[in-house]
Parts: sequence; structure tokens; C-alpha cells
Amino acid sequence: MIEALTWSKLEPFGVEIERDLSQPLSLAEAGQLRALFYEHGLLLARSQSLSMERQRELCALFGPILLREGENGYMTNEGGGPSASELNWHSDAAYTEHPFDALALHALDVVDGASSTRFVSAEAVAGSLPENLYAALSGREQEMIAPHYTMLAEVTCDQRDPPAQKRGVMPALYVNPHNGRPCVWVSALQTARLLGMEWEESRDLLHKVYGHLYAPANIYEHRWRNGDIVIWDNIALQHMRGNIESVGKRLLQRVIVGTHGVAPHIGN
Repeated sequence: MIEALTWSKLEPFGVEIERDLSQPLSLAEAGQLRALFYEHGLLLARSQSLSMERQRELCALFGPILLREGENGYMTNEGGGPSASELNWHSDAAYTEHPFDALALHALDVVDGASSTRFVSAEAVAGSLPENLYAALSGREQEMIAPHYTMLAEVTCDQRDPPAQKRGVMPALYVNPHNGRPCVWVSALQTARLLGMEWEESRDLLHKVYGHLYAPANIYEHRWRNGDIVIWDNIALQHMRGNIESVGKRLLQRVIVGTHGVAPHIGN
């Protein structure tokens, strides 16, 4: 008998898996997990207890594990500052030639329900943008940045020349190599401007796109409980979090799937 995962759909995208992921997966289950990931973009499993080693083993189903210089694999709000500030919409390393393929966060020590991470499918929205906005982005390049740590809550395009730790030029629409679908690649945190336009024109167009991209109906908000693990396609989805200075302890175990990249504050 072929084993199969038990799962259900989340709204407006993603799936919840009912499986103890600390235990080895069969070949059939591993194949199904990959298929669900590439089709739905986000996997959630609750009541897990995963070592860093096991979390990396699971994430290796989606590509090579990246050990990024400048990070230890754990995210905590202790100490405040940038680690606890609001973090606006983005995809990790989207301003580089090698954006991360996937990310996974596992709640080790949180106050249940006190904090959240929000997700939006930039892939799904690319298929629903008004025709005039899609046409305005199609074939256009953008300047993207890793903003200064004092600007993480801002809409970057609202500044004419925002300070940056790193910069890059990327397309405004990006084809997801995992499934060949186009994604909206502009983001509130990382897009400084659309090239070939005056700054004001670029800013106004980006705000129109953001009005569709970040519409409440497009957002999945995950409120963290101890034991949760969320694995998501960093190309298909953007994510953000609110200010987490006053939510109690929040310790998440993070794994990156990718091939290149160092933390923005570390020189190449």
C-alpha cells in the first residue's frame, strides 16, 4: 500500500500537513510533499519537535541547504532593535541573482498566538493583476535594495534615494524556476524604483501594484504556536511581520534553501 500524506487547504493559499515530521518520510510521502510545495507554495505542520538537523533534512527535499555567513539559524526578538522591529513585505535576497529557493521557520519558544508572519502569493497575484498594471511591469527592470536596518518598516519607493546596505537590478516580473509561473517581483521593502521612469511616476505605479498585491483577501496570516513549522517558496511568496517587541519571547529555528548569499551586513 502506498503511503500518502493527510493534508488540507489553507486560505487563500497553502496547505496544512498532518504528519509527525520528526519521523522519516517514505519515498512516496517525500514526493508528495515536494509536489504540494511547488503547487501551493506554503506548507504548515503543527505540534512538531524538530532538531535543526531534522529541519535541514526536511528542507533538503527542496534543494541545497544554505549556511549563510552572519547568521546562526535562530531568530529571536530578544535584544530588540532590528530583530524585533516591523519588517515590511519582501522575499529574502530578492535583490540578488540568487534569491533563496525556500525558507522554513519552526517555533521553538513563543507565546502562543501572540505574534504572526503574513504571506502573500506574488505568483497568484501576477495572474490577477489588472491588464494595464501587468503590462506596465512586463519587460521592465527595477532597482532593488537591502534597506538600512532603521528602515525595515518603510515603503522603500517613497524615498527618492533610500539608504541601502546592498543594491541590485532585477526584473519587475520574475519567472519562478520551480514551476515556470510569473511572479510579481516588486516589493514594498526592497523596490527602490522602476527603471526608465521618473521617480514620482515609478512611486505612483508601485503603489497601485501594491494595492492589489497586498490586498487583505490575498494574505495568509500565520499566528505562531509552539511546535509550528512553516516551509514556503521564497520565489512564489512574499512575507512580512509586525513589530514584535511586546509579544513575549519569540524564538524561531530557521533553515534556508539556496545556493548563494551572505547577510546584508556582511561584505561579499
